[in-house]
Amino acid sequence: MSHEELAGGQARNAKRRKVEFRTTLEDLEGRLLLSAARAVRPKHAVPLVRQQGQGATARLKAQALQRAAMTAARQQQAATRLAAMGGMRMRGGFRVNVNPTINVNPTINVGGPTSNSNSNPNVNVPVTTAPAAGSTTTTPPASQTAPTTTTPSTTTPATTTPAPTTPTTPTRPTPTRPGNTGSWTDITRPGGSTPKPTTPTTPTKPTTPTTPTTPTTPTKPTTPTPSKPTTPTPTTPTTPTPTTPSKPAPTFPDGTILRDEQTGELGYYSQGKRGLISPPVAAKMGLAVEQTKAVSTDDFQAVPKGPDYYPDGMFVRSDQTGEISRYSGGKFHVVSTPVSAYLGIGVDSVATIPAAQYGNTPKGDDYFPENLLIQNQQTGEVDIYQGGQRHWISVPVASRMNIQAGQLVVISPSQFNGIAQGKDYFPEGVYLQNQDSGEIARYEGGKLRLVSSPVASKLGLTASDLISVSPSQYKAVEKGADYFEEGMFLKNNQTDELANYSGGRRHWVSSPVATQINLTDAMVTTIGADQFNAIPRGGDYTPPPPVATDTTPAAEA
Repeated sequence: MSHEELAGGQARNAKRRKVEFRTTLEDLEGRLLLSAARAVRPKHAVPLVRQQGQGATARLKAQALQRAAMTAARQQQAATRLAAMGGMRMRGGFRVNVNPTINVNPTINVGGPTSNSNSNPNVNVPVTTAPAAGSTTTTPPASQTAPTTTTPSTTTPATTTPAPTTPTTPTRPTPTRPGNTGSWTDITRPGGSTPKPTTPTTPTKPTTPTTPTTPTTPTKPTTPTPSKPTTPTPTTPTTPTPTTPSKPAPTFPDGTILRDEQTGELGYYSQGKRGLISPPVAAKMGLAVEQTKAVSTDDFQAVPKGPDYYPDGMFVRSDQTGEISRYSGGKFHVVSTPVSAYLGIGVDSVATIPAAQYGNTPKGDDYFPENLLIQNQQTGEVDIYQGGQRHWISVPVASRMNIQAGQLVVISPSQFNGIAQGKDYFPEGVYLQNQDSGEIARYEGGKLRLVSSPVASKLGLTASDLISVSPSQYKAVEKGADYFEEGMFLKNNQTDELANYSGGRRHWVSSPVATQINLTDAMVTTIGADQFNAIPRGGDYTPPPPVATDTTPAAEA
């Protein structure tokens, strides 16, 4: 085997050998360097000596044995330190996995008779970082590997600090000497083949058997202690106290005035209740003892009490404020000072009652007599009060009605506007004329009834008989049937049919009847066919019987 092949094999073997540890690389490197300086006693040596001259063989053999012994000592010390570090890990300390691989590459150059006795072997110690936890180091072939220890995987919670790689000491070049040729031989086995040294395999530590788990003793079931049943205490039934039935309230005809025979209190009986009649109200009513019905106090109190009683239309006054109201429909309606003055209501005309009693009755709208003419104090507007509403009276209508200032009751704007407003007011039976179209209509029952020109001529209407109104006011009034005077004879201008108007219908007048009553054209009003036919038809016209005349001859003198 050539020198180059041996160097190449050693380089490959150096790559396979690793040292794994989990302490700092600096500490391990220092330990290895210090151990290399210690003197050890050789145990085994397998020198390979290049055969040269006869005189240097003994000296070279001694040097090879010394270097082999040093190598074996270093391996023994590395194994000892590995075991010590393993013990530290078992005691709960840190864990260090060391797989020492020391590559000893002794190169002995024998250059003839005068070889260099100071030539030193080159020792290359490749050091690599440990693989990840839980991994197993690959074992190289048995022919060229050092003993490999497989470390069981454990999880280390601490953060792994990357360690720097120890630089490899370069091999010192060996000077070439003349005569460096020859073959390798084993000095212990002359003439035999040179076997490669083998590293003894470290025996695997037997695994400690796991301690069997002691089965858990089953828990003894607890026997439930029966509870003593509780005897319910019988409840003594409560005897209800008999209630004395109340005496039913006596009944009386509606309108009966009851009088407590003990206190003299009066009550008006209506619909099963009694309403208090206070002394002022009783005095204003003029009640006498004979008009009342005396009852016992128990019977009087047995009748349920209702609202105080006032005759409908009675004027009542508060003794504190002096306010006057008219009682109607179960409510008080305030009578303002202008209205009471217009009606002439004085203190003697009202029943003055306590303020507390006055305030117990609910209030309604203010009181105004029907058809009372009222005027807004601020605007001067004149209205008439009808059916709980005020109806505007225009100036032309007021002029036709000839309303005087003395007929008006001037009230405040707030009270005036507090009254609900209704339709405009027109007196019943007046003739209204549209200012724009000149159309004439008669106002009846809240409606306008058209008066055609022939009918207006027959009635003899003039401008003084008409009330001129605005178109808006004219159109605001609901339209009714056309107006014809009761008993008027009408004629169709197309068919010359005659009819008598009566009760809102037309009654046909035959020719014989017209002749019988001596009906002339002056007595007939001719109207359009449409207007004629729009009148509902009734029965035929029958003339009234003639008035009887006295045919007895005058008594002779």
